[in-house]
This record gives sequence, structure tokens and C-alpha cells, in this order.
Amino acid sequence: MLVTEFSETCFQYSHFEVWQIDNLDAFFKGNTILEKIFEDYYKMPLIDLKTKRSDIQDTDMMIITKLLAQVDDKHFFIFTLHDENHLELIKMQKLNIMNFGLDIEKISPDKVFVMLMDKKMQEHLN
Repeated sequence: MLVTEFSETCFQYSHFEVWQIDNLDAFFKGNTILEKIFEDYYKMPLIDLKTKRSDIQDTDMMIITKLLAQVDDKHFFIFTLHDENHLELIKMQKLNIMNFGLDIEKISPDKVFVMLMDKKMQEHLN
């Protein structure tokens, strides 16, 4: 799902959390299951990532995106300062569509952010 679609369907989600990721090491420390997902997806032990980083063509942002896409029970948006996703979230905050629990406009320019959420069960939507 694109973040632009999210502005119209946000009522279908709950348990919102904004996760600030300082770097790739912090990403893996954020949840231990991510190490297993990395090893399954990239077919190498996480401990080898630094020494074999040139073997993986994906940027850090691409790695984060691909690994989070493997987590079936969560939905997410990745954003950085003033990228398309961030600008849409700012718009949602300004229009009072959503309160993120922080001023979404004032994020660090050198960090990656992930908004995690759960999809509500269909029978609760009606």
C-alpha cells in the first residue's frame, strides 16, 4: 500500500508506532526476528554483513524495506525527511486526520523512520 492510500484508509489500522532507525545495526537490534529474516532472505549470517556488504547491491533503505515486507503481521511505511511518504504524513497531521504522538514534521534529517501498524480485523470495521 502507498502512503497516499493510507490517508484514506487509516481507520482500518490500529496500534501505531513510529520507529526511529539510526543505522542498520540499530535496525537489527530493534527486533530480534529481523536477524532471522535477514539470514533467510539474503542467505548469509547477519554477522557477515559488514565484511560482505559489497556482495549485497541493495542500499540500507532497500534492505530495511525488503525485510519489513517479510513481516506478515504488521503493515508499515518507511520515510525520511521530506520524502513523498513523509510529506503525506505531514499533510495528514495538518488536516487532523491522524495524531502520531509526535510532531511528524520535526524529524531528524539523518535518520530513517518506520511507521508500524496492525490491520484491524474486518468484523470490527463495520
